[in-house]
Amino acid sequence: MTMRSKHLIAIAAMAFSSIVCAQMPVPLLDNEPAAPNAAPWAVAGPMLQAALECREDLPDHPAIRALMPRKPKGEEQHYRLTPPAGFRVFGLPVAEIEIWVDDGELGRSYTAHILGKSLSEVAKAAKLNKGQSFPNRKTQMGGLKADQPFGPGSAVQLTCTLDGGYAAHENEYREP
Repeated sequence: MTMRSKHLIAIAAMAFSSIVCAQMPVPLLDNEPAAPNAAPWAVAGPMLQAALECREDLPDHPAIRALMPRKPKGEEQHYRLTPPAGFRVFGLPVAEIEIWVDDGELGRSYTAHILGKSLSEVAKAAKLNKGQSFPNRKTQMGGLKADQPFGPGSAVQLTCTLDGGYAAHENEYREP
């Protein structure tokens, strides 16, 4: 193989890799998660904030569906979202949002993962009661609690839980 042939092969290989990389999604190029799409977050952000603060249930809205596409029936409806910088719940910065949805018996939960704040700081911002095992309070739509399951220094999880049909049946259950 001549030097000229090797040079042409090297140029072709570099051109091919540039074409492939140009078509590859950004997250695959650098192994970093994609930045949140600003359009759906502009609309869905206030709805997610209200759900995380346990003020309003999360509606079935196109902007929410854009962030959380429905999974097939019978498949677990669990979502992890990375909010844009500046997204806050009770004035606290949120690093990650976790959502569990069960349309039947189990209900729903909305969790904000808050970094850089202590459990007591989160409890104070959310106006939670002391509680026996963790700070909490009842709201008109469900229960709000804060927990730091991985110990001091880890993310504080602020969770709004809405009971499903199972909890209602269990509350009515009486021992024979």
